[in-house]
Amino acid sequence: MRFSRVIQTIDSHTEGNPTRVIVGGVRVPPGATLLEKRGWLMENDDALRRLLNFEPRGGGLMCSVLLLPAVDPAADFSVVIMEQDEYVPMCGHCIIGTATTVVATGMVTVEEPVTTVRLEAPAGIITCAVRVDDGVVRGVTFENAESFLLLRDERIETASLGALVVDVAFGGDFYTIVDADALEIELSARNIQQIAAAAIEVRAAVSAQLTVRHPERPDIDRCYMVEFTSRHTTSGGDGRNAVIAPPDALDRSPCGTGTSARVAQLVTRGDLALHQPFKQEGPLGTYFTGQAVKAEERGGVLYVTPQVSGRAFITGMGQHVLDPGDPFQSGFRVGVPGVRDGAATKNARRCEGRVALAQARSSIWIDRQRHREYPLPGSARDPDARSSPAGTGHHPTGCGSGPRCWASHCSAPRSPMSS
Repeated sequence: MRFSRVIQTIDSHTEGNPTRVIVGGVRVPPGATLLEKRGWLMENDDALRRLLNFEPRGGGLMCSVLLLPAVDPAADFSVVIMEQDEYVPMCGHCIIGTATTVVATGMVTVEEPVTTVRLEAPAGIITCAVRVDDGVVRGVTFENAESFLLLRDERIETASLGALVVDVAFGGDFYTIVDADALEIELSARNIQQIAAAAIEVRAAVSAQLTVRHPERPDIDRCYMVEFTSRHTTSGGDGRNAVIAPPDALDRSPCGTGTSARVAQLVTRGDLALHQPFKQEGPLGTYFTGQAVKAEERGGVLYVTPQVSGRAFITGMGQHVLDPGDPFQSGFRVGVPGVRDGAATKNARRCEGRVALAQARSSIWIDRQRHREYPLPGSARDPDARSSPAGTGHHPTGCGSGPRCWASHCSAPRSPMSS
């Protein structure tokens, strides 16, 4: 049988969250820089992300990492990190999983007790100290990109949660940090529906009401991650979190970049000292330990360099193939309303002003630039629901992209099955 794609991967989980490292079957994307290579993938082979992350090969919060030869000579490898909806600048659990993978499989020279691995991510070079004992990887500590508290005590208005006071912090990606205890939200895996519903409201409100942009990296200008925090833990940690990542999926781990953002927030607020460990528990009871190893103020912003420690475990090695006759050439997702696929493509950027207010009990989306409301495609409030060529619904008038939005570029809401 002839397959149109044969892709070799090594799978792992980092404190419960999966990572799929692509080690073969994909050509090195063209481009002189890592950002150019990532941009080429977004525009020309986003099907790779969807194929490996979506059902039937992925699902949940599966994330893939394309392992590349180093672009920056200071790195051992370059990585393109592909999550369910986003090509993210940095992902802590993916970095821990990737560092574990390259050491456990002998892709780098292994030294005990610590093997140093430098991974170039779009956010910068991430230095990983991989702890090795008798040939076995025991854990990874990585020094993250500079993190900082961008917005402090910002008031946002949400549809059903009311007025909230939130912080927005950067830890390799931007996070809206919300006090779950004030909302009486339990941060456990069994409470995913309430957590996700609240996150959808918070994300929409932040996108519509706040301006988020990295002071030194203008290409990082969106906040789509929501991190709920709590003082209540089960493992004796210093705090608990639950991170909701697009498309409104619960991070199974304590989230490496979320932990970095939390450390930056606490240090800036004076609640955590330099070199003071902060044990952050995730929704499964596993934890990362974060600390700030240095801090520097520039332009009125306190930039903190965080270190995060956690564990990853190899779960499998295999080949993923694509039959030319497979009806799901790019995979599919079920029960994911109000999300977009291929978020970073040019067409998505053109549609960026259209924010999905896809609440758990709502079927309305709002074009914030025109202040008009449209029913979600296929919902009971949709007066003229019709099917796209793929049978997945339609895009309301007003985006300007027409049927191209169903080529998985657009930020407009989707019907319950996105493909």
